[in-house]
Amino acid sequence: MIYRIVIFIASIFLFLSCSKNKQDGRLTHISEIVSESPHEALYSLDSIDYMSLSNADKYFYDFLTIKAKDKAYIRHYSDSLFIRVHDYYSNSRTAPLYPEVLYYGGRVYSDLGDYPTALNYFHLSLDYLPSNTTNQNLRNRVLSQTGRLLNSLRLFEDAVPYIKSAIEINRQFKDTTSIIYNLQLLGGTYLRAENYKLSEKIFKECLELNSRYSSPFQAAKSQMYLAAVKYKQNQIDSALLLIRNIPEKVKPNIRNSALAYASNIYLKAGLLDSAYFYSRELIHSPDSMHRQIGYQVILSPELRKFINTDTLDQYICEYRDLLETFYDENKNQLAINQQNLYNYQLHEREKAEAEEYNKTLWKWITGLAFASIIMVLVILFLKNRDKNHIIELQQAIEYINNLEQELNISKNSLINNSHIETEESYADSEGSINPLPILGTTKNTEQELRNCLNLIQ
Repeated sequence: MIYRIVIFIASIFLFLSCSKNKQDGRLTHISEIVSESPHEALYSLDSIDYMSLSNADKYFYDFLTIKAKDKAYIRHYSDSLFIRVHDYYSNSRTAPLYPEVLYYGGRVYSDLGDYPTALNYFHLSLDYLPSNTTNQNLRNRVLSQTGRLLNSLRLFEDAVPYIKSAIEINRQFKDTTSIIYNLQLLGGTYLRAENYKLSEKIFKECLELNSRYSSPFQAAKSQMYLAAVKYKQNQIDSALLLIRNIPEKVKPNIRNSALAYASNIYLKAGLLDSAYFYSRELIHSPDSMHRQIGYQVILSPELRKFINTDTLDQYICEYRDLLETFYDENKNQLAINQQNLYNYQLHEREKAEAEEYNKTLWKWITGLAFASIIMVLVILFLKNRDKNHIIELQQAIEYINNLEQELNISKNSLINNSHIETEESYADSEGSINPLPILGTTKNTEQELRNCLNLIQ
């Protein structure tokens, strides 16, 4: 009966513990669809009562929110939510989710413009994702984003190994879409590094893959970059053939880049109408960099003569205002970058000090442990030596006891022999006088002494 009660109580505790650790089914479903349908995932997250979730589910909810926004190309404007998520998951760094948390830390700080911190999180994520990791998909994303960030920092030589590693993973799993994506990133890196030969080779490979596997949008993007390579090599005829109608074929998120390349190529080719058409569209772009390119083309000597004076003055004023704003933004961004760099250097310095302290502490611990081991060995040696002495003494005592027993036996034997000789002397006294017993040879009793005196008398 008692055993049944114990088993019942144990079952209850097991059930409660499983119920406590069980994840909310709605969050599990969202985690399964967030990569493919981030907008649907955000809608589903909004429909959940946050306060009704358990503590662990709240942090998982926050993580899914960060991930869904990133997948939906929604810019991160604050790191407060990520810090909360990271502080929670850093307590269980062996958990499978922790490397992905670090990856999205890199994505958050990339959007915030804090590139040193972003790189730090990407590198930390890679530390938990070795080359033989089972989560090759995440490792591929981290490598790709690290290469992209280094490319933005104009660290082209540093970016190339990361992108190549990502491409190797894509080839291993025959992920053609990702191969094309990372090849375009690698070709763009070579293009910005002015390594036009390698860049052309990469984009030709992209076009070949696009013709077999990819969508027309990716093919148009690869063709756009190949046209840019030809333009940089001053092969204007080839660039003109490649860029034709590309601005109308690419996705909206890179249309401004296509317009910028097309404007310069058409201007260089002497097709001023097309150059003016694309540059006018470009100056209305929300991106200041692309607007600058539009104004540079439209205010070029070739096109200026086709523009009336009033419109030309308007363009000049707008371009001047844009440059002033751009320089102010650059100063602000430079100040932010300097602050971020200072913070990063401060963090690295604190990290180095902490590592040095840990090394010193480890040396002390190792030294104390070694000294403790030596002391234990010495104590054991002394105890063993004392034990040997005790054993030797015990053996000596035993030997002495044995000797004493042997002496007692010999003594008793002598006494018995003395008694026998005395009795024989008494028997012979009737016929002759026997010699007296030798005194002192044995321990005589009082009666024996009396008998000896009688004989003498």
